[in-house]
Amino acid sequence: MTARALDYAARVIWDGNTGEGTRSYTSYDRRYRALVAGKPDLAGSADPAFRGDADAYNPEDLFLTSVSACHMLLYLSLCARKGVRVLAYEDDAQGRLVLDASGGGRFEEITLRPHVTIDDEAKAALAAELHDTAHELCFIANSCSARIRHRPTIQTRRAAPADRRAVPPRHDGSSAMRDLEIALDHRPGALADMGEALGRAGVSVEGGGVFVVDGRGVAHFLVHDGAAARRALAAAGIRVAREREVLAQRLRQDEPGQLGTLARRMADAGVNIEVVYSDHDHRLILVVDDVAAGRAVSEAWERERG
Repeated sequence: MTARALDYAARVIWDGNTGEGTRSYTSYDRRYRALVAGKPDLAGSADPAFRGDADAYNPEDLFLTSVSACHMLLYLSLCARKGVRVLAYEDDAQGRLVLDASGGGRFEEITLRPHVTIDDEAKAALAAELHDTAHELCFIANSCSARIRHRPTIQTRRAAPADRRAVPPRHDGSSAMRDLEIALDHRPGALADMGEALGRAGVSVEGGGVFVVDGRGVAHFLVHDGAAARRALAAAGIRVAREREVLAQRLRQDEPGQLGTLARRMADAGVNIEVVYSDHDHRLILVVDDVAAGRAVSEAWERERG
């Protein structure tokens, strides 16, 4: 292919002058707008660590999203050309920003965890290999100094049962259900608004809980149909921060110490447990930073226990 250049332009406007400008570090707001011709304005702020608004996209969010989205779009293009039919794609990307003593810093590492659903198990190996090619070709990755790793998970879609509420967990420790991280207002009625929105959409909550962190409500709920839940909550003005795959682990109710044993094995495998709760079927639900590695730990433990 002949080399060519594409030019891009964006305008960023600071909206945070509260009347005193930048008289002091605490005197101004971090709000801004990003304008690109022909597209909706994007409202942003700084990270809350830098006195920004937690409800607005910050530059770090957008940087991480750019890396993930560029990889995804190149990957889908490669799959289409190589005859791999992708039915669904989700990525739980994470990045680590390291600050230095001068007040600056840099992204040290980014990890992409794309979960890809294809229609042909015979092409799973090719589907996994194409992530390497996508990384090599990714425009954004090639423009970054941060180390970028990818840990893909490939699965084959099976026919959906007639009653989605009766979907059992797979025997490999993973589950057909999804964890939704939901941002709730810290006020009376916020949970009721969420529950009513899901109820109107016919979405059943199978487990989870709500916590208050730094004055904000954070909910984690387990559902069978993540897409339907997201649509219902978006229509009600409720923000879903993330949707993630879970591991579902059956425990023996008469055997103390199982949580500690399983958590230790996850830790020894380098798997960080980020969220844990029980579902209505008395299973331990785990949201981890590396689903593939966590699943391997779960499978090994199940084999040992018989």
